[in-house]
Amino acid sequence: MISNCPHCKEEINLSPAQQAKVDNALAHLKTGTLKLGCPHCAKAIELMSDGSLADIKAAMAGRGGRLRKLPDPPPPPDIQWLIGGKFEEHEEIRDIPKALVLVEEGGLRDDIAGALVETFYQPMYARDPEHAVEQMSLTEFSLVILHDGFGGKAIRDSSFHRFMMNLPMSKRRYLLYCLAGKKFHSLYGLEAMSMSANFVLNEDDSGHFKNILKRAKSDFDELFGVYISVLHEFGVK
Repeated sequence: MISNCPHCKEEINLSPAQQAKVDNALAHLKTGTLKLGCPHCAKAIELMSDGSLADIKAAMAGRGGRLRKLPDPPPPPDIQWLIGGKFEEHEEIRDIPKALVLVEEGGLRDDIAGALVETFYQPMYARDPEHAVEQMSLTEFSLVILHDGFGGKAIRDSSFHRFMMNLPMSKRRYLLYCLAGKKFHSLYGLEAMSMSANFVLNEDDSGHFKNILKRAKSDFDELFGVYISVLHEFGVK
């Protein structure tokens, strides 16, 4: 397993639980590569089944495993929009969706973060509810997970939960919102709806979060996919 991102060269520090999940995914990799998102630059890192970089493997050729010259990199991006001062946010390409994980450090957060990495999300964190609101204004998230008790407040008293409940639909309809805690029943839709969330997670089921997330995304697409497509046809974002 690599220790530094091949793109930004920053060190990649995985928790023991995250490392174990990556090792398990590599062990079951039959063909192709395993893609991970760098937590620093968000670029994709492709690994072979032995944990080595896929692009390095592809560059090996000839006798003795000598490296051949790699193709020239693509040209730098066109930044003429800087001069005109115009930038369309929705035209930006985001290869790796980001998840805001509002869970205190510990085993629960490790389980959730490990599942997110396996499902190709980039987990990000916040110090407290105020910092979380700031993160929401600076970053486009596809998923937000709020744990009961984060920042010392129950969810019903959480300033961040109030923020989410008042989020404009132009952003909210594209965002999966998960509430986690001991009192919830995983994937209980009525419970989630009563709390203005998309799905809920009982923290005792955190080891199954990968499959819970897949089911929640499938349910979301089934319920709202056609609705969102129709909105796009009428120019509503």
